[in-house]
Formats: sequence, structure tokens, C-alpha cells
Amino acid sequence: MRATWMAIARKDFEDAVRSKMLWGLILVFVAFLVMSLLSAERLFPETVTVDAAMALTGVAMLAQLFVPGIALVAGYMAVVGERRSGSLRLLLSYSFSRFDVVVGKLVGRTLVTGTALLVGFAVAGVLVVALYGAPDGIAFVGFVATGVLVGLTFTALAVGGSAAASTRGRAMLLTVGSFTGMLFFWKPMVVGLYYAVTGSVPGFRAERWYFFLKRLNPLEAYRVLTGTVLDRRVNEVPEFPLEDVPAGSRFERLELANRLAGEVPFYLADWFSVVVLLAWGVVPLVVGYWWFKHTDLG
Repeated sequence: MRATWMAIARKDFEDAVRSKMLWGLILVFVAFLVMSLLSAERLFPETVTVDAAMALTGVAMLAQLFVPGIALVAGYMAVVGERRSGSLRLLLSYSFSRFDVVVGKLVGRTLVTGTALLVGFAVAGVLVVALYGAPDGIAFVGFVATGVLVGLTFTALAVGGSAAASTRGRAMLLTVGSFTGMLFFWKPMVVGLYYAVTGSVPGFRAERWYFFLKRLNPLEAYRVLTGTVLDRRVNEVPEFPLEDVPAGSRFERLELANRLAGEVPFYLADWFSVVVLLAWGVVPLVVGYWWFKHTDLG
């Protein structure tokens, strides 16, 4: 009977437990959530009363840094680590295919990331109730779901980068480098393109293609989804005030329905951010597998 990716996934998850990777990620994420919730009131102006939903908004602001970071740590060495240690040749010498390796590693690392995030969010739920009162149940489930989705997206991106890389350094460049670009350079580049095309920076009203390019960033997609389920604005971290928008504008005023002429197209609807996140998980994974499949491992 041919060995399958399930055996690799099972072993990968068990190795993560034995090596303390899973416990380390859980500890880091729980510590992050505890610190975020304890300091949530400092993230907003003194005039704002911080309730459960507002506290979760503060966590989401910082989670756009920590959740992808946890996912990248979990996934970036998934395949290239086996390749550099020589154990990949051993796997392929049995009846495992390269497809089995990539899929098995993907499943194993998503289990690691998903477990760490779910444990952390469970602790966060208890802490939110203790500090700020019970949040709306549907809103909290949505908050957890968006956090897990972005975590799994970046895990898949990391596994894809790991499959395409031949060294640890190249894996870090593909994964951490991509995240750094999303975090620091995506919005300035989109605003710069808008200025080059229109001769002005985007204001309260702007072209549809500008908002579309902004929302192709998976971090922006996460902010949109989380803001939707919490009914609060989730700010960028770090925030680049590059748009000509009045300071202190309310969340409702900044909704796209108020910033576009005519109806909001489907590709700018909030639900489309789910498609963006899924695409950021699937496309790098497929490209990484294709590269891995056609690479000489010698």
C-alpha cells in the first residue's frame, strides 16, 4: 500500500509537539493576547470607552503583526528544513511523492498554527469577559474565524515559499520578505501609483481600482473582515496617513459605500476579502509546489 501525505502530516504535527514548537507558539500567542488585552485602553483616545468589542479591535490591530509572524515561524522551514538535513531524500526513497511531501507538510503546519491560535483565542475570550464583559457571541466567533483564516493563509504562503527555496535564507527571503513588503511598502506603492496616474493623492473619494489594489493586500483583507464582524474600524499598524482623508473620520463615514460613486462592485464587497485571503494561501503554495516538483534536489 502506497504511503500518503497523511503519514507525513501526522509525523510533522507529532514532531512539532515533541520539539516544543507547538508549545512555544502557544506561549508566545497567549502572552501577546494577555498583554494586548491588559493594555487595550491605551490603544484608544482617553475619550473612548473601551468595551469588549473595542478591546478585541485593539487586539486585531496588533494581531496583524503577530498572527502572520506565528504562521511564518511555523511554516517557513517545513520543506526546506527536510531538504537541508537530508531527510527529504529518505522520504522520497520510500513511496512518498513530492506532492505528498508538500501537502503533508501543509496539513501538519496548519494544524500547528490552528491549534496555537485556537488555544490563544480561548484564553483571550476568558480574559475579555473578566476585564470588559461578555462580547457579542457572533462577533467573537467571527473575530476568531478571521484570525485563524489569516493565520492559515500565511502558513500556506510559508510552506509554498519553503517548497520553492533551497536554503533557509532563501525561505526567509520569500516568506518574511513578502510579509515585510505587505506591511511597510504595499500602501505607499499603491498611493504612489495613484498619484502617477491621477496627479493627486487619493482623497475621501477615489477610483475603484485604487481600493481594489489596497484590498489585494492580505493584511488589508484581514482588517476589512475583522472590522466587519466587530463593527469597528481596525487601523493599520504601522499606520501610513498617505490619503487626503479628514483626521478622526468615523468608521461609518469611511465605508466604501460613502467613498465611491454608484454601487460598490462585488470585488470591493467585504466578503470578497475571504477570496483574497484564500488566494494568498493557494497561489504561493501552487507555485512553490510547481518549483519544488521541477527542481533537482542534488
